[in-house]
Amino acid sequence: MVFTRLAALAAVVVSVSAWTPSTPLTAVAHHRRTHAAARQVTAVQARRSTVSMPTTEPMVPWKPQGMESHQFVPISQRLYRERIVILGNFLDEEAANNLIAVLLYMKQDDPNKQISLYFNVPGALLKPTLAVYDTLKSMECPIMTLNLGLATGMGAFLCSAGTPGLRFCLPNARFLLQKTGLDDPFQGQAVDIGLKVSDNIADNKRMAQALAQMTGNTYDKVAEDLNRDFYLSAFEAREYGLIDKVLIPERKTEPEQVADITGRKKAPVGGNNFGFGAFGDGQAKYQDSNTGSGFGGTTTIEEREEKEKPEEKPEEKKRKLGDI
Repeated sequence: MVFTRLAALAAVVVSVSAWTPSTPLTAVAHHRRTHAAARQVTAVQARRSTVSMPTTEPMVPWKPQGMESHQFVPISQRLYRERIVILGNFLDEEAANNLIAVLLYMKQDDPNKQISLYFNVPGALLKPTLAVYDTLKSMECPIMTLNLGLATGMGAFLCSAGTPGLRFCLPNARFLLQKTGLDDPFQGQAVDIGLKVSDNIADNKRMAQALAQMTGNTYDKVAEDLNRDFYLSAFEAREYGLIDKVLIPERKTEPEQVADITGRKKAPVGGNNFGFGAFGDGQAKYQDSNTGSGFGGTTTIEEREEKEKPEEKPEEKKRKLGDI
């Protein structure tokens, strides 16, 4: 009798232990609440996130020759087709290698057509920049350089490395000439440190000599200016010899609508923009000449000619109606 009751009690205990979960009920409930809250936060972020293209680089439409529809390509590739390169990041070894590769490809594609380099760089390493400089000097095609906003250190050096007469900057652009230190921290024995420093001094000396040749100043003057940070405005850079001309944007108003502070009318002051921001004949070269942009413009040459026809005079219209 006793053994029968003990066996039944053991069976009940075993069944209860089998039903009891390994994780406490409170932990399970906490996990479920946390998971639900996480889903709500994710849903809110998905609703608030800005819809954008799956890339950090802007995409623009481009219609290849012979294709019926447009395709989206990175804007840098679209500019490469017009031989325009924008330098907007710090120029290290990787960026310098990519720039050299692009320049060599453009040289192979057309050795006589101009290449445009637009600068807005916070700085550059010494040795990679010298490699880019040697590449620019070995090219036969004209190199146009334009400082958009800021050219610091070796970036200002590259701005002056363009073809003479094709080195420009915008009115609010700034230049900073300075010596460049070691690319990376260096440690070791005193002899090795001395060799590293001597190599850096030799590189800065070659840079100063090249800068003196490009600007027309003496080496002693350039070396003295590089002893401290040497800031130059757009017009000061022109006087120093870093660039050849400051581009002044043309005014959009009519001459009769322009007046000075006294109210007297004066003609607007402007100049040639030398193709700044222009894509040249890209439409005729990279697209079918019989098609337009495909984005709200005229689509065929016949439609454009139809719109360009002068309107008929009322007498001619009456004459045609009388003929009918």
